[in-house]
Amino acid sequence: MRRSRPMLKHAFDGVKVLDLTSYIAGSFAATWLADLGAEVVKIENPTGDPFRVTRGFLVWNRNKRGIVLDLKHPDGLAAFYRMVRQADVVMENYRPGVADRLGVGYERLREINPRIIYCSVSGYGQTGPYSQKPAFDPLLQAMGGVMAGQGGPGNPPVFLRIAVSDYYAAALAAYGVASALYVREKTGLGQRVETSLLNAVIAIQAWPFLRLEDDPEPFRPGSGLVPYQLFQTADGWIFIACGNDGFWRNLCRALDIEAFAADPRFATQPARYQNREELLGILQDILLTRTTAEWVELLEAHDVPVAPVRGIEALFDDPQVRHNEMVVEVQHPKLGRIRQMGIPVKLGATPGEVVRPAPMLGQHTEEVLREYGFSPEEIAELRAKGITEPRPQPGYV
Repeated sequence: MRRSRPMLKHAFDGVKVLDLTSYIAGSFAATWLADLGAEVVKIENPTGDPFRVTRGFLVWNRNKRGIVLDLKHPDGLAAFYRMVRQADVVMENYRPGVADRLGVGYERLREINPRIIYCSVSGYGQTGPYSQKPAFDPLLQAMGGVMAGQGGPGNPPVFLRIAVSDYYAAALAAYGVASALYVREKTGLGQRVETSLLNAVIAIQAWPFLRLEDDPEPFRPGSGLVPYQLFQTADGWIFIACGNDGFWRNLCRALDIEAFAADPRFATQPARYQNREELLGILQDILLTRTTAEWVELLEAHDVPVAPVRGIEALFDDPQVRHNEMVVEVQHPKLGRIRQMGIPVKLGATPGEVVRPAPMLGQHTEEVLREYGFSPEEIAELRAKGITEPRPQPGYV
């Protein structure tokens, strides 16, 4: 008889993750797992994650419990090893080499638990000529082509305030851990998972990072589609995205310039790109004659892909955002009610859930240590030695 498997409430129910990360990419990677049910414990040194000074910490670390554990103290390290024996995943984003010096590198931990999945997120890679450089998202945007690409040829570079390399590295790391968990389910073997901000900034530019032999124009800024850009209106801005000739013909009807749809200068995407300066000037003059709301209503009525430029505040009450359950509320013990994003991936049978806010520094230390088998006397001794005693800095969340 085939043995039935227990039903899961969430995709990663029962998966125990020890999160040694800080800042954005590593922390948010662990949160992706926590959102889908993993039991994530954020382990901080007594002074905490340096990014506790920003409120972004509240979303990069939600759904986790938090403990303080000084890994530089021999007894703190021994306590961590005890936890590793019961864990499924360890995640870290130290500068390469630091984890090994602390005694929490992959080779040491796999000796303790051969089934462990060990995820490393670095700036440039674990080895190589850049591996020891400090890395933050704007540096990767700068050297990775993002700023130059957004500015376009002949224009100043543009800094994206969204930490694109961090967020995509987080997604890649979570994807890698999920893949490694699947492999372990099939083989019983753990393994190391690695990604970096550098890898992420390349992966998120998959099209620009493409070259064809003898291609005189390998990448067209702005995708090569026309019109596919921002336009100013009488009171704001809209983005029109004519991704094919059918949408272009719709736009011509909406703007009452139907002759342009058959005009050899503009009838096809290559022709429009070739004559883009002339065409975009004509379109801009027309679009300045009405308000953003008027244009959105008219263009949508003609099935033209269009969107108004809005601030992010508008999303909290947007009907589609609400319909997608992308606004959730949690109660923070210090900050009160927090509205933030919901679960972006919807699993029909094993959905995720936002059940707790980001932890305060050391908030769950005793609770978690008890669950990992530490006696009250052992917990008291760790605290007496300062190993689990939080020392929060001013301005921490």
